[in-house]
Amino acid sequence: MNRSQVLLSISLAVVVLIVLTLPILAHEGHGKGEVAPYDLDTPRKVSPETAAHIGLQTAEVDFGSVEEVLRLVGVVKPLPNSIAAISPRIAGTVLKIVVQVGDTVQRGDLIAEIDSPELAQFIFEARKLDTEYFELLGEVSGAASKVEALLVQVEASAQHASIVKAEYERLQTNEGAIAVNVLSEKQASAVQAISEAKLREIELSLAEQQLESMNKQAESMQDSRDALGEVIALIRDGAVETRIVATGDVNLIMGGNSDERTRHIGLMRLYAPISGIVTTRNVNTGEGVESGQALVEIADYSRVQIEGELPESLVERAMSGTNNKVRLRRVSDRNGDVIATGHVRFISPVIDPIKRTTHIFVEADNPQGLLRDGMYVDLSIVLREETSAVVVPVSSVVIDGPMHFVFVKDGDFYKKQDINPGYRDDRFVEVLEGVLPGDIVVTRGAYSLTQLRPKVETLAETAADENDSAASETDNAG
Repeated sequence: MNRSQVLLSISLAVVVLIVLTLPILAHEGHGKGEVAPYDLDTPRKVSPETAAHIGLQTAEVDFGSVEEVLRLVGVVKPLPNSIAAISPRIAGTVLKIVVQVGDTVQRGDLIAEIDSPELAQFIFEARKLDTEYFELLGEVSGAASKVEALLVQVEASAQHASIVKAEYERLQTNEGAIAVNVLSEKQASAVQAISEAKLREIELSLAEQQLESMNKQAESMQDSRDALGEVIALIRDGAVETRIVATGDVNLIMGGNSDERTRHIGLMRLYAPISGIVTTRNVNTGEGVESGQALVEIADYSRVQIEGELPESLVERAMSGTNNKVRLRRVSDRNGDVIATGHVRFISPVIDPIKRTTHIFVEADNPQGLLRDGMYVDLSIVLREETSAVVVPVSSVVIDGPMHFVFVKDGDFYKKQDINPGYRDDRFVEVLEGVLPGDIVVTRGAYSLTQLRPKVETLAETAADENDSAASETDNAG
């Protein structure tokens, strides 16, 4: 490489170095003046463009409340009773599914219609059994009437036998005065009357046994009717509120003739047991389904449960009450806006032997649906509250090692101010020393201010302001 090529390479390198250095020398990304050496304690003057770029916001320091909170992470889950699977209690063929995934349904809305020959057979058997049962009841009634008639006949036969026997015994006492043939005739009549009374008693006994047998048969048939009725009722009134369209109702519902009623005797209509959102649909029209097969699942996320793990060492603090208020935020924005509030419902008494943690359960309302199933959220569990404290937002405080400071707005400048913090929760930090109520502090963009280098003219303005302030104080003293 000759001398001219070397000089050209060096020149290009210097140009590149200057180009790369210019953005570093520029102030606030927009300024064009010289910048001073980096000094965190130097007041900063921020242009409107830069303030908008870093999202600079301020607020006045005031009295407020600060809470002692416990910060955990939990996962959102539906409440145990807020998910329902819509499934038939008996096999059949899907005639119609009226909902799609994502549809919002109310309790009692129609979900599906299923045609079940097996259900039709159940209903046919139930009606046949009803017919036989009522016929048997008629026979039982006839047998009971026969027993009552036999009771009358037995009583009459017994009285007749008693009269004939008494007359024979009276004649027998006067045996010499009564002809032998007459006495024999009375004796035969007495024997016949007694025999007829015995036969009536035997006939009555058989009739009573037959009535008892028929009653037992009727009871057994009633049990069968009840059992079959319970099966049908279980299909009709199960957890998914399946309703059967019986033959007598089909004409009203379907508007058809008797042939249609016969054809749809096994029609089932499944209704939503809860209000919520359709999360899954597993079948289509025309598919066969088995008993207990889930057709559709509905979930209600208007109120959810958050499960977290509480370290064993913090259980005693958290047990100050099982109804502690809880604020929920996105894990990605732990100091951002609260997306929901809830309360601690339960702290498990069981400690995991390996992780040394226990489960904590939080319930929260979710009217806007911001809490989604499986979502991780930051939990701020309020343990106690300190009122009437000087507080600043958490976003105002910058932590640099052991030091805590805020930026206080003074005219056009933002000055770093060290503070002595007290209690700190997920919203505010108590300030024991450093700022007073009425001071204006940066609430958003404080960390970005630490990265800005002040301009030289800014330092000059600051020095001039300080000199003017000192001169004013001197004049006032004079």
